[in-house]
Amino acid sequence: MEFKCVLATRRVVSPKAPGVRAVPVRPAVRRAPVKVVAYRDVHREEKICGLGSEVVNAWFKGIKMGPEAARDALRADVDSTVAYSSHQVLRHHKGQGLDYVLQRIAVGHEMMDLVSHRILATAACSLDDTFFALVEYKYKSKVLGDERINVGYSVMEMDVMYDDTCLKVMALAERSSLSPDDVAGLASLDSTHRAGNATHFPEGDLADYPAGLADEALLANSRAWCLARSSGHPESVLDSALDPSFRLWDAYGVLPVLCDPDRRGEVDACVVKYDQVQDVIRSTKDRYDLKCKVIDSAVSLTKNVGFTHWFSRAVNKDTKAVSEIEAVEVDVFGADGRLKDIWMFRDPIDVEIEMLQGGRQGFAAAGLMA
Repeated sequence: MEFKCVLATRRVVSPKAPGVRAVPVRPAVRRAPVKVVAYRDVHREEKICGLGSEVVNAWFKGIKMGPEAARDALRADVDSTVAYSSHQVLRHHKGQGLDYVLQRIAVGHEMMDLVSHRILATAACSLDDTFFALVEYKYKSKVLGDERINVGYSVMEMDVMYDDTCLKVMALAERSSLSPDDVAGLASLDSTHRAGNATHFPEGDLADYPAGLADEALLANSRAWCLARSSGHPESVLDSALDPSFRLWDAYGVLPVLCDPDRRGEVDACVVKYDQVQDVIRSTKDRYDLKCKVIDSAVSLTKNVGFTHWFSRAVNKDTKAVSEIEAVEVDVFGADGRLKDIWMFRDPIDVEIEMLQGGRQGFAAAGLMA
């Protein structure tokens, strides 16, 4: 008999300061109130990371060998009603069921001759059973038909059902480096970038989890990043959250606000550095009313990495146009817990969409940077 996992309505976990819970006591007995603090269930997170990693490996096995090579492994780990979504700047895909997931794998298999893949970092949140993985993959483009080996990256996010009877992935969301086919219709890209160059992840900053740091302190710095980009809140909250070496990366490598077209092909062509960040946020707030909200976040058990999935609503003050965008970012922390890198897959805002579609010429810091 096959057990069906039923996922309850998803709850957004909003971190809260420790509260105080009153404890019933016997008469004449005085006791201090009990402080309730967030509890990180390491065993639960390890189980979720194990499941998520199996799904990631099955996914890339299917891309390499064909979707049927992944079917059995995915059937064991993924619910038959699994929801799938992907965001590729101007192209989004959404569907449901194992067969739809296999169709998306088939698209990757048709476009790429996969050489290898490796999981760089994983994280899980035991409060709401969310899993994240950062994956590097190398491939030859079947679209271009050449022998050059390209490098791409993918961030995969999964909602997991985990109880006494079930351990299954119920939803899978993917954001990946743009393939040559993805960028073919983007007006702002030159032929070199259409060849499949990706914004490299700053792996040199990757290290073991900083000893002695609580994951709540790391998550607080990630939340400060979202707070600073909301109207009504000062950018100065970042002073204690960002390392002086901080860099903000556009992982897609195409967003006009973050990329310098004159430096295309250079490692940091799509990077905003520490001394520019607050100015760009400030100028963005001058043009937009912004509200940023964290949807999911998790910190790795083993690496100095966190993942944040956020939603932002931006209202253009001149046109009153409303943009609702999402992003998934990989947050790299220093030994003191401050953010050294935010490597981000973000949806474009209205002005950027126009520019990417050819409606505007040139690049200007006119859109939402995060």
